[in-house]
This record gives sequence, C-alpha cells and structure tokens, in this order.
Amino acid sequence: NARAITETESDDVSDALLNLYIQDGYNRIIDLERRWPHLEVSFQFDTANGQRSYTVNDYTDHDIREVVSLVDNVNVRLEWISYDMAEDYYIGAADAPGRPMFVAFWAGQLHLFPQPSGVYTLKARAYRNPTDWVTAGGTVDGPDGFDLPLVYYAVSHIYRAQEAPQMAAEYERAFNDGVAFLRRDIMKPESYSPVMLSSGGRKHRWGSLEY
Repeated sequence: NARAITETESDDVSDALLNLYIQDGYNRIIDLERRWPHLEVSFQFDTANGQRSYTVNDYTDHDIREVVSLVDNVNVRLEWISYDMAEDYYIGAADAPGRPMFVAFWAGQLHLFPQPSGVYTLKARAYRNPTDWVTAGGTVDGPDGFDLPLVYYAVSHIYRAQEAPQMAAEYERAFNDGVAFLRRDIMKPESYSPVMLSSGGRKHRWGSLEY
C-alpha cells in the first residue's frame, strides 16, 4: 500500500489525508467516462393513469446519474426528446392521455408524453453514481484494476508533500499510464457489439442498418 512504499506511518500521513488522496484519484478516473460498465443498473416501474412525472430514485436503491433507455412491456422503446420540445407540443387538446411514446428527463424525474392513460410497466437501463466507498471504508467501487493506480496516485502525493518531486512525478506517471491502459481495455467495444459505420449507423449481424 501507499504507506509501505513511502515508508510512512499514520503520524506522517493521517488516515483522513490518505483517504482524500485516494478519493481525488478515484474521482479523476471516474470523470474520464460517463458510462463505466460497473455503473450499469436496470430497474422498472409502473405508470399510473394521468401521472406524467416519475422521480427516478423512488424506483431503485441506486443513486441514478443518467437513464439511457426506457422500454415498455411490449418492448416499444420510448424516444428521448427535450423537455422544452415536449412542453411546446403537448398542450391543450394535444396533451390527451395515451400510450407513452416519448420521455424527457428533468430535475431527477422522467416525464412521459403523452401522459399515461393507464398502467404500463417501463423497464429502464441506467448508470448510477459511484458509492462513497472511501468514507465507508469499503472496497473500491469499480473493477480490481482501479486498485494499483489509486495506490500510485496516493504515493505521488505523499512524495510531493515530502518535497521529493522526482519520485512524485514517477508515481504520477505510473498512475496516468495505468489509468490509460485500464480505460482502453474496459471501454473498447465488445466482440458482440454491432459494427459502427463511418456514416454513424450500425450494421447488425442479420444485415439490417440502424441510424
């Protein structure tokens, strides 16, 4: 660990300060991508007749950062639109209840358009926010590959505090290299993903095109 590498004790670097270094390094990794695979979650909820808005975190134990897909009980995917556009169109007679076909996200809520005319089960795929694992004293909220770069990051800050800039720079470089390799490996397309075309479309194995 960081203290073993730098030969320091808690009197030299307090637990609070070491945790701060680790949290900072973790945040730097997480901020590189919005959609880390380990943050993927799924949940579902039922609509209510005439209720347009649904608070996301009421239907899952996770703290949701972003909902990316909403599919109804017959596998019809709702289309994302801006809340402004929905407000402009769904007014007066145009806002009659019906089967939800569009969804907008605003202020932590999913807003369905048109407003549901009955009960529909909607299945959501989303990305959650990371847990506060440092304060809780638990394991890293992420793949095992995060562990070593975080140690390197903490070591670099300890050496910097000890006025050893060369060693600090070496471990900071090790952190950056480790994160770059890890990110490339985790975020590269899976072998079963559709082929991405230069035009922006995707070609599926069965031959259809999607734009």
